[in-house]
Amino acid sequence: MATPLKKSSDLTANNYKKAQVVSLNEHIEEDVTLLIEGTLVNCLISYCPYDIEVGRTYNVELTLNIPEDYEIAKIEPRVLLTEKIDCGYAYFLYGILHDDNFLTFTLLKDEGIHYDHPELNEEFIKLRVERIDASFQ
Repeated sequence: MATPLKKSSDLTANNYKKAQVVSLNEHIEEDVTLLIEGTLVNCLISYCPYDIEVGRTYNVELTLNIPEDYEIAKIEPRVLLTEKIDCGYAYFLYGILHDDNFLTFTLLKDEGIHYDHPELNEEFIKLRVERIDASFQ
């Protein structure tokens, strides 16, 4: 009798990530800085049914907010996977596009980019996102 796998062996994005709240903006209620898999990211809260506290860890679902005229390019692999643009919420994210997943600082859904750019599948890319939304479970 075969033992069933507890975890899929291929790349599948887990919708929820463990995220520690590092800071909350006292002026913008939806502004939160999260520590996810060793990377700090400044996000906008899209849904949160309860009060959150600095220092606590929560399950969050991350969604990339990508403009219609987004910037994407194949580049040489690099270690730094996030680069904040100016003082807003925009980022350059770096990672591998794999089918409908984007493996950057964590595994994310690519929001349909693989349909527009099938030639970039399995390539290391640079992607500009307007913001990263965080939905608390």
